[in-house]
Amino acid sequence: MVPGGVMCAPTLTDITRAWAILEYFRTNWLEPIWLGCSLERYEEIQSYEDFQKWLNEDVKHRESDLGLYWRMGLDIGLDRYGAGVGKYVTWGYIPHEDKYNKPTIEGRNAAVIMKSGVYDSFTDTHSLMNQSFARENLTHSWYDEGTENWHPSDRTTKPINHNQKDFNGAYSWSSAVLHQDLGRLEAGPLARQLVAGGNHGESWQHYDPFILDTFKKMGGASVHLRQLGRVHEIVKLYRQAERCLREFKLNDPWYIKPEEKDGKGWGATEAARGALCHWVEIEKGKIKNYQVIAPGTWNIGPRDGKGQLGPIEKALIGTPIQDPKDPVEVGHVARSFDSCLVCTVHAHDAKTGEELARFRTA
Repeated sequence: MVPGGVMCAPTLTDITRAWAILEYFRTNWLEPIWLGCSLERYEEIQSYEDFQKWLNEDVKHRESDLGLYWRMGLDIGLDRYGAGVGKYVTWGYIPHEDKYNKPTIEGRNAAVIMKSGVYDSFTDTHSLMNQSFARENLTHSWYDEGTENWHPSDRTTKPINHNQKDFNGAYSWSSAVLHQDLGRLEAGPLARQLVAGGNHGESWQHYDPFILDTFKKMGGASVHLRQLGRVHEIVKLYRQAERCLREFKLNDPWYIKPEEKDGKGWGATEAARGALCHWVEIEKGKIKNYQVIAPGTWNIGPRDGKGQLGPIEKALIGTPIQDPKDPVEVGHVARSFDSCLVCTVHAHDAKTGEELARFRTA
């Protein structure tokens, strides 16, 4: 892949250079600075107790960037707020080389290495995620599509012009995304790691209980745990990059000519920020309708038709603010979702409506 995301056919030189970059990343930052140990040692961590043992067994672990973050986060109380909605989603990602040769919507869950799923912390249960469960509600959004729960492939985008923020009415360009049965869900690295700790899915799929165990031992989600889930993923993604480079077959055909065919399609993956999916309808060889639910849509979305808050809205409730004129804690919560917010976020006094400050979070 070249800058801009354009695909190209790799050569032996490309693969060799990619290996060199990967190895440099490991030997110059990941192991000596971020972890203070080898990848192999860190991969032995399977529980909250294992992590505590790792922290204390060597000063290099404790004084690593990860060790410093862990201690700093606890010291400033990041573990005490920012919980969110308590339910988490991932579409699953990284197709298996042999099991994903002829992909179908129905067979996708059983053909990805990092499994899909929903984790409901209130019932401590895992289940597979299916695109048919996705819904969008536009009750509090600036779209003229009613108040029903739409499946994304059934809606069209009809924006309303000249909008005013009305927190009892519409106040967002984002839709409220939800699961048809489970309601609002959080997407992102924490969600991926909580799902990775489940025993659902295929027996060969990736399993990692560390973050789920830590979630339970620490009493649920927080700003601190959301960031730990993000950085814990680095080692796993490094290993998957190694695997992908080993699987390149440079002599295989690299171009498949697409067939012009009418119909509907769906595709999903995990972006860095979380669950990403697209629906498309083709008619007479042209795109008739195209809908996207990005990670930010899951997390940033406003209240839905039942008044259920979105993940960030919910996570902000109860946040302790030391200085109302400089609410950095609000930034901690919002940034822990790594949200793509290309707009200004305002802080208001709920009683008077006075604007206290204005901050840019992304």
